[in-house]
Amino acid sequence: MMKILSICGSPRKGNSEAIILKLQQQLKEKGVENEIVLLREKKINRCLGCVEYCNHELKCQIQDDMSDIMDKMEKADGFVFVSPNYYKMPTGLFKDFIDRTTIFYVAGKEKLFNSKKAVVICIGEGETKDTDACVNIIADNYCQAMGLPVVAKKSFQGHGELKGNYDDIFENGLNPNIEKDLQNLINAII
Repeated sequence: MMKILSICGSPRKGNSEAIILKLQQQLKEKGVENEIVLLREKKINRCLGCVEYCNHELKCQIQDDMSDIMDKMEKADGFVFVSPNYYKMPTGLFKDFIDRTTIFYVAGKEKLFNSKKAVVICIGEGETKDTDACVNIIADNYCQAMGLPVVAKKSFQGHGELKGNYDDIFENGLNPNIEKDLQNLINAII
């Protein structure tokens, strides 16, 4: 059975999580196993730049939840990366995640990712072109460095203030084709 690991970089419950949960439902309907990792619920320390250790030991010495996440990454067949757009970049949580996976590159394990697939999604309140910049940072910089083929990427527009409506992304009228767009993303990864 195909295994997709979905990584959500939002610091709160909101649009990003609503999208990732909808994708999980669609993947399940297609018989694909999907595990969601909400970075806000994990203890992820910042990279300390201790290259004197990781370059020689080929592992990270920081003890937190990243070792478990990286184990899951090695076992996954594909990834869905989702982040809100913060100044045309992913969130700090997502950036800390990216920085910590550098150990894959240092240890020569990035080749493990050549046969996996990725979908990148970002959600922003402003113009789609600004959110596209966030998508491209993850897709063109991170995924490319990891040797991870990006099979689809998409920006969605949402409201910043949800006022308790966690389905706003589906109800706000800003993404009239969101259901079809999500289905296309699923079809690209499976």
